[in-house]
Amino acid sequence: MRLVLTSLALLLACGPATPPGPTRTVVTPEACLHDPACTWPMYSAHRGKCGLVQEPENTLAAYLACADAGVPMLEIDTQVSADGVVVLNHDSDLERTTDAETKFPGRTKVSELTLPELRSLTVTDPRCEGTSPDPLRCRLTTLGELLDAAPAVTLMIDYKSGALDPFFALVREKGAQRRLLFFDGSPDVLAQVHAALPEVTLMPRITSADEGVALLENTTLPIPWLHGDPGYVKDLAARVKARGVRVYADVWHLDAEYLITETRPPEEQAAHVAATALPKLKVLIRDGLAGIGTEYAGPMAAALYADGWGVTVTP
Repeated sequence: MRLVLTSLALLLACGPATPPGPTRTVVTPEACLHDPACTWPMYSAHRGKCGLVQEPENTLAAYLACADAGVPMLEIDTQVSADGVVVLNHDSDLERTTDAETKFPGRTKVSELTLPELRSLTVTDPRCEGTSPDPLRCRLTTLGELLDAAPAVTLMIDYKSGALDPFFALVREKGAQRRLLFFDGSPDVLAQVHAALPEVTLMPRITSADEGVALLENTTLPIPWLHGDPGYVKDLAARVKARGVRVYADVWHLDAEYLITETRPPEEQAAHVAATALPKLKVLIRDGLAGIGTEYAGPMAAALYADGWGVTVTP
């Protein structure tokens, strides 16, 4: 009797085998940046704008919001301060984005101010008025701060001006070489970057498919990405694919479809972009567009990938 009861207890405890659940596979942005076989388009949040929340451009608040939303790449603009710190700001002058003219009349360029002076500025945004503004939103950000705050994303570097040495030193200090895609129209600048930081990925600017092919045939630099324009993506991508080279382009014409509906109810905007921007985006991706510069990376990726960018769920 004891043996029967023990056997019954074991059967009840084990029960029928539980079928395995779905498998979730995740591709990291860094892995995709370096793998020409990666099929996930690298959406890049231009100046930290990703169409999800409204934060001032090139601020830590903007970049963190995009990173938290799963955007795989952040496009940043860099300047160098008077004391050699790499600061994020699109314009060389700070009048458009801060109160620099009020605090430092006649001395409003990033290169003219030290980091402590830059930190004293307030970003131009109604939410930054008052006595206790949010520092993530309301003060300028350095590249070092962004590298520390968003370690899982890749960065597309648009190095606007300033000496390159502070950038080289910072990237080495942070060990961030493989997270960076360095964009520039100058072969000389790209050569300097490669000599100093050989693990940083290079992306030259080209203006036609023919120019892109000629560049690849004549350069000694490793060029895994080309920055072109949507109008010749299909031709360019077809001609460089065998070399393991991918194509990046800004899609401002698609952003315009989101912009004109920003004040409409969400369901109306969704219907509009589903009929206009998204079909064109799918065609570009099908034609070989692998890097996408946009200010609406969040809703674009969400509309195409229900489980999130880089995530594959297998039943």
